[in-house]
Amino acid sequence: MLIYLVACTGKEETVEAPTLEWLAPADGDTLAAGDTNASIVVDGMVLTDPAKHAEAGTPEGYVVVSVDGAEVLTTAEVVFTLTLDAGEHDLNAALFYTDGDAITADTAGLCEEDAGCAAVESTISVTAE
Repeated sequence: MLIYLVACTGKEETVEAPTLEWLAPADGDTLAAGDTNASIVVDGMVLTDPAKHAEAGTPEGYVVVSVDGAEVLTTAEVVFTLTLDAGEHDLNAALFYTDGDAITADTAGLCEEDAGCAAVESTISVTAE
């Protein structure tokens, strides 16, 4: 009976959201134009081949990297190379489930896309000279 009562409480389990942050380059860095080594840190999620299919809600996914709003890389790697022209650039990395849905969270953890949810992503600004 105890199992039944716990199962019927109506409380939803909160799932902690994965985190994503830039390790290198750092926000505000000045870099040489051209190929730049970049790395990110992802916690609470397994990165997998973007071509692999899994249902939303699984702790597997990939990262989409954008430069100045244009997608340049879809990867399961945390170390990669970006090519930057001279000038100021915004670098964004965002987490996606392997089914292509963006991973969203609020302060309580993972959530569906609604008014209180935001994409799990990280953006930095750099200058290439």
